[in-house]
Amino acid sequence: MVANVPKRTLNTLMNAISSGVVPRRGLEYIAVGRKKETQTFVNDLDDTADGGGAFRFISGRFGNGKSFMTQMVRNYAMDKGFVVMDADLAINRRITGSKGEGVNTYRELVKNTAYRTRPEGGAVEPILQEWAESLCDELGGRDAVTLDGIRHIVRQKTADMASMQYYRDFATVLSQYVYSYLTDQEDDPAIRWLKGEYDLKSNVRKDLGVSTLVDDSDWYEIIKLWTRLFVTLGYKGLVVFLDEAVVLYKLQNKVSRSNNYERLLTMFNDIMQGKSSYLSMYVCGTPEFIQDPNRGLYSYEALKSRLVSGRYETGYDNYLGPVINLRPLSNEEIFVLLRTVKGLHEQRYGYTSDIDDRKLEIYLKTVLSGSVSSSMLTPREITRDLISLLDTLHQNPQATFEQLVQGRKVANDRNPDDDIIEDLDV
Repeated sequence: MVANVPKRTLNTLMNAISSGVVPRRGLEYIAVGRKKETQTFVNDLDDTADGGGAFRFISGRFGNGKSFMTQMVRNYAMDKGFVVMDADLAINRRITGSKGEGVNTYRELVKNTAYRTRPEGGAVEPILQEWAESLCDELGGRDAVTLDGIRHIVRQKTADMASMQYYRDFATVLSQYVYSYLTDQEDDPAIRWLKGEYDLKSNVRKDLGVSTLVDDSDWYEIIKLWTRLFVTLGYKGLVVFLDEAVVLYKLQNKVSRSNNYERLLTMFNDIMQGKSSYLSMYVCGTPEFIQDPNRGLYSYEALKSRLVSGRYETGYDNYLGPVINLRPLSNEEIFVLLRTVKGLHEQRYGYTSDIDDRKLEIYLKTVLSGSVSSSMLTPREITRDLISLLDTLHQNPQATFEQLVQGRKVANDRNPDDDIIEDLDV
């Protein structure tokens, strides 16, 4: 039985699935087969809210559900009161580089900052503006606002951050932003600094009177300052997602790869040794990105020693270590997913399809038998094609399921041992 999904969420969910992209909302309605992995993330968030954190690499082949898994965790984190940041790494967005690739990643993370009531991103300024309004009330209203007064109350509110690197400049910039917002100043240089948009230290000194510039060498430290600020403002912590890390594996220059891996190691050690608080980070990539001894993380010995599987893990899954390997969904799990998608399609358009479980089984076997290798198929492709089939049948009453699958290779003589749905409660 498919849950009753709110109309807006249902439409967004189905549009995304039919387009072959991971939806931003409604993932909980189609999640199957990830119970152990999900529990790991839930535990991580509990630890993060208590002042700890986690750093994990999420490994899986293309289509195995990395983006789906991280998006679901992202949504769960926001529901639990965390701020989240996410970015897809690319050739111009890395951990570090010679042309500002690291600060480009920082800019993307800040742009994609989100929380429960701003799940689509762009949440940095609303968060700061809400804080500014509360500080204004404490100071006695806008008429009582002065820059010195703002600086004093900002430092008072963030006193527990005082020992952190770059705190003084961060607090100065925050004070300038709050003052500019409350006095309705346009073209505020403070928000440019906070978003990592400055390129020259001379301009930063001139505009803001600080010496720190957000760049490739310090952006992670600035993320830690954001984390503690969010906690000060009442959020549970910060969760950061970096997807498409295979980009680092594909770097041709060995020195560039090593530099990026060294920075990942620094961040990993920082979080896992408890040097940061209320911060968790997840980096997603393919198995080759992690395990390739020539170009992957395993080529960097210090990372390999931290990530390699233990001697007792052979043949077993371990969802508590630094690397979470996402296995492909089984045929049975994919069948459950197809059944759910069919139910959501019926709910969206208010009808009852004549495709029963047996026809869904035939559809799945048809898709699998028509592929050179079932491992090359992904749930994304299978569900997208099912929606296409359902769309066609719904809009064309004269068409039949049998006609649309005609000519495809479907086994007529079923072997009971191969029955996908025999063990399901149907």
